[in-house]
Formats: sequence, structure tokens, C-alpha cells
Amino acid sequence: MLEDELRETFAAKAGDVPSGPLASLHGVADAALLGAARVRRRRRLAVTGLSGFVAVATASVAVMHTLTAGGAVGGTSAEGSQRPSTAQRPSAGRASVTPTAPGGTREVEAIGPSNQVATRVRFQLPAASTVTAAYQAKDGYLVINTQPDGDKQLVLQDNSDQQQVLVDDASNIAVAKDGKTVAWAAQGQMNVGSRNSGDGGAGNKKDDNKKITKQTSTDVPQDTQPVTFVGDNLVISSESRGFDVWHTDRGYNPSWDKTVVRVFGGTADNSGVYAEVKAASADTPMCLAQLQFDQPFTIKSKICGLPVAAKAGGRISPDGHWLAYPVDGYKSVAILDLTTVFTGTKAKLWSLSVTAKTVWLNATTFVVDNGKKFLKLNPTAKTTEYDPLDDDQAPESDQVVLIELLDGQ
Repeated sequence: MLEDELRETFAAKAGDVPSGPLASLHGVADAALLGAARVRRRRRLAVTGLSGFVAVATASVAVMHTLTAGGAVGGTSAEGSQRPSTAQRPSAGRASVTPTAPGGTREVEAIGPSNQVATRVRFQLPAASTVTAAYQAKDGYLVINTQPDGDKQLVLQDNSDQQQVLVDDASNIAVAKDGKTVAWAAQGQMNVGSRNSGDGGAGNKKDDNKKITKQTSTDVPQDTQPVTFVGDNLVISSESRGFDVWHTDRGYNPSWDKTVVRVFGGTADNSGVYAEVKAASADTPMCLAQLQFDQPFTIKSKICGLPVAAKAGGRISPDGHWLAYPVDGYKSVAILDLTTVFTGTKAKLWSLSVTAKTVWLNATTFVVDNGKKFLKLNPTAKTTEYDPLDDDQAPESDQVVLIELLDGQ
């Protein structure tokens, strides 16, 4: 196997070597070895699905803390809704020069919410990989993993402890709120597919009903990323073009909007999105708008003068009532009432130093990370009141992954 790969790669590289003093047999051999290593790495990915995240659920799930009952947490984009910068955006298909060493794995704790309690589970992943986002679906966990080479995978670990790579080699991935539709960007293509959640693994050993099906694709600029699903509409962003919406039930007609700064999430009725839009003056604090879908958007409501949101961590509550986000500088947290903010209601501010790691545990509990512990904020409580999420024995928050609960789960 190795000799064949070396021979094939050597021959391919040799045919491309220029004549004259630039030709080098050693250079050809080096290129052949590197190419063969990449071939072996890709074959390992296809067979095992372990190049990125492999989730291993514990045999029993420990109840961590009893929480206030509420609605489910909805899924959004993998990287948050802000437009990715050129420096942050990985190149699709880029191979890792040094393959991950066998056995180089680590265990990571994760907090998975439900309507009543937060539960602790464990994930196992390659040491050089990171979890970008994780969702609790009816049939298990959907995990977006950033591999060592920068590519992203979507991995399903179902309730029978079987793992399956649903999407591979993507630059970014978004999961719909119901967990049944997925979008991913790769090499100038935006792809949308649906998956069947099956029976949750109850005696079903076949994974065919969980693969991505009904796939549709459209050409987009190379720097385009999926942001969030709002019903059948997929909001996308491009650093060079702005924001747009693809009505996935029909063909894509590009109509980029450069006035949109970031999209926080969809409206409760799926008619549009809540987004930050550019202010008329650079001295004007943040402007929030409710945008309706058009070609691509029209402004329904708008208000300026709000606390400026940090680059990441902004989320809309699962019932569409609240927008919560770390304020620029990460020294405070703002929560807005979306039912009254456009009539002049002020934001509530908690004076807390936090990170970008946030999640809505349910409709009335916003969880933030202060760098050491997770804290629960209730949007109707006083801004001096908050409670720890974890017990005293829990690990520090920077070692823990937050899992979002998808609608109807």
C-alpha cells in the first residue's frame, strides 16, 4: 500500500518538475512523501471519521443542577453570526502536514441542557482538534468539529453510541433549529441538505436514514459562509460582499446587502432576522434592526444607541423574546426585550467580565462564562442577581463545552 502510494505520487510529481537547474530529484521525493502522507490521512478520515471530533457518551449521565423550566434552546450558526475575518476563515481542503499521532486524544466535559435540568456528558476528541459547536438532538449529539488543518466536520453520535461523519472538509457549517437541515460551505459552493433523525437508535444499527439527503447547491463567492437558518431561508455572509439570503426552496439570486454588520438570529415567525446595521454616523452607538426577507432585506423597525455588542456571543432566546450579548470589551452583558426595544425600552446591563462562550439554557436562562465558572442570568431579574450554574466540584468553564438544545427535542 505505502509503496504504491509513493510510486503513484512520485510519478505524478516527476511529470511536473521543470527542466534545467530547478529540477531536483530530492525535491520530487519530498513532494511524493508529503503527497502520500496526505493520501493516507484522507483514507483514515474516510474509514474512521476520527480526524475531527469523535463523541463518546458516558454510560450514565449525571444530573448537575436543577434549573428553571422553560423552552428549548434553538440552534444557530457554527461560528456565531458575525462575519468571519480573512485571518479566522480556514481554507477548505487544506491538508495537515503532520498527521495526528495515534492515541493523541483528550476528554472534554460538556454541559447539555433540557427543559428541567443541566446534565454533564463527556466527549473524546483528537488532542489537536476543537469543538466549534454542539447540539443536542432527538437522536443524539450533532457536533461541529474544527480539525487540525482548519477544515470542519459535522459528526453525529446517536443514542446507540454510533458515530457518523455527516459533513466533511467544510469551511463552515450551520445547523437548523430543528436539527434536520444542514448548510455547509466548501470551495465556492453553498450546500444545503436534510437528514432524517430516525428512531433515535432504538435497535436500529443502520445509519442510512441519518445521512444527508436531498442536497442542493449553489455557486457563491469563495469567502461565503452560512450564518443561520430561518425557516427554509438560509442567511449567508461574505466578508467582501455583505449579507444575503438564499430562499432554499428556489434558485439563488445574489443580492448582497453591505449595510448589515451582523445577524443575531431569526424572528419568532421566521419572517426575517434581528441584525446590527450600520449607523449614519461613526459616533452613533449600535443600531439594531428587525429586517424582513426581501431581495435580500427591508427594514421593518430600527433603533440606535444600544450598548455595542462584542464580536461573538450574541444570541436570541428560543422563544424569540430576548436578545442577550456580551458588550464590546466583555466587561458587561446586555439583555434586550425584543417585544419593546423598538419603542425605546432600554437594555438591562449586568456588570460582569465574561468570555464569548454563551448559551440559552432555556427561554429564561442565559448562561455566560466568566472565565472560571458559568453563571445564569434571568432577563426579568435584577441586574445585580445571578447564580452559578455549576456545583463546587465542576471543572473550570474554559475546559467545558456548552451544548445547545434543538427545537422539539
